[in-house]
Amino acid sequence: MESTEFAVLDLETTGLDVKMDEIISIAIIPMTGLQIHFGKSFYSLIKPKKFHERTIKIHGICRGDLDQAPTFEMIFEKIFGMLNNRIIVGFNVIFDIAFLKESAKKLQKNHHKKFELKYLDIKEIEGLILLRAGIPVTPFIDFSDLLHKYQIEGTSRHNALSDAYIAARIFQKQLNALLEFKITLDDLEMMRRMQIF
Repeated sequence: MESTEFAVLDLETTGLDVKMDEIISIAIIPMTGLQIHFGKSFYSLIKPKKFHERTIKIHGICRGDLDQAPTFEMIFEKIFGMLNNRIIVGFNVIFDIAFLKESAKKLQKNHHKKFELKYLDIKEIEGLILLRAGIPVTPFIDFSDLLHKYQIEGTSRHNALSDAYIAARIFQKQLNALLEFKITLDDLEMMRRMQIF
């Protein structure tokens, strides 16, 4: 696991409907094992076709912030290049992957099929760590719980780059625990298939 290539991913969107809403910001932070490559991070605002003012209170991104932003199509190859051949990591990351796949599909690109990449969800990993430690697992683990447990300050929530960096730091600490428990990537995949967490 120490040499595995990861990509920590976080998105902000115009809403929660994968079919109707759009991505308005993305952050990708590469990792190799425990090492976070913050200097190689990618962050961009993304200009949507439609913008919903009601979501400003969640992510703080205004319509004016997006006027000069690139479209998803303009940065698609960069995004795909940074995620391809890496294990995608994040909190509830299947949501982010679903948005990426849908956005790629709208571009009529074949790459959306390749977003079936392997992924690790730090929420699921936490469930496994708790199980191995003999601690009862609650299905309601949230991002704030992980911040508290791993003593990480999260001052700017719902900013894609900030959240991706926080997720990377949490994952870094979780990897240490997984190595201590001698849990492999194959173990994690098997646990997911068995729906243990």
